[in-house]
Amino acid sequence: MRQPILILFALATLHAQTFDAVSIRPNPSAPHNGSIVGGSGTTGRLTITNISLRECIEYAYGIPDGREFQLTGPGWLDTEKFDIAATYPAPKPRQQMQDMLRKTLAERFGLQVHYEPRELESYALVVAKKGAKLKPNTDDNADGAFIHNPGHITMRAGSMAGFANRLSGQEFHLDRPVVDLTEIKGAWDFSLVWSADGTQDGPSLFTALEEQLGLRLETRKLTFQILVVDSVSRTPTEN
Repeated sequence: MRQPILILFALATLHAQTFDAVSIRPNPSAPHNGSIVGGSGTTGRLTITNISLRECIEYAYGIPDGREFQLTGPGWLDTEKFDIAATYPAPKPRQQMQDMLRKTLAERFGLQVHYEPRELESYALVVAKKGAKLKPNTDDNADGAFIHNPGHITMRAGSMAGFANRLSGQEFHLDRPVVDLTEIKGAWDFSLVWSADGTQDGPSLFTALEEQLGLRLETRKLTFQILVVDSVSRTPTEN
């Protein structure tokens, strides 16, 4: 089953467009927030600064924030960080940028991957019995925003799928991924307040979701497509 998938990846990488020039350098600086800048802009440049190889792979393969569990590989993927500067002749949509980065990772790090289905204990985000309590976003030009502080979040122009992804993130300390099964479409504005450490006054996250948003987390076994790293080098080939 695995070999055909690997062949498909190899063919996709072979025919993908390439960057005009790529510079990859290890970043040994003290930990700080990294960044990925590029994609649909007009600069003709993708700039990745102080980003782990895991995050580079997640970006290249479209794994969103909160879905880190959908990539499995050697532990050092989290600790080895790099600066990548790539140029290209014209603005590219995000998908083409990701395709070009996949090819770069394959060529420079020898990255080989495959997908495989895995069944995981999960939380399904569903509508509570009394119905959802959500405010629709009515500004078609609004930029989506997600502001998180311990015990308090504010979401603007966000989707339920995006909210579920966020709940899957490490900052919420849930022991399993969250999947949107609400069937609620569109963009929404809301805030949520709960007791983040269980010692403060206030409801648990589970109770707050139902009381304040009319949503519930139900335990279920769900199947995910997991991206598995078969081989990768810690050191890229020279520029």
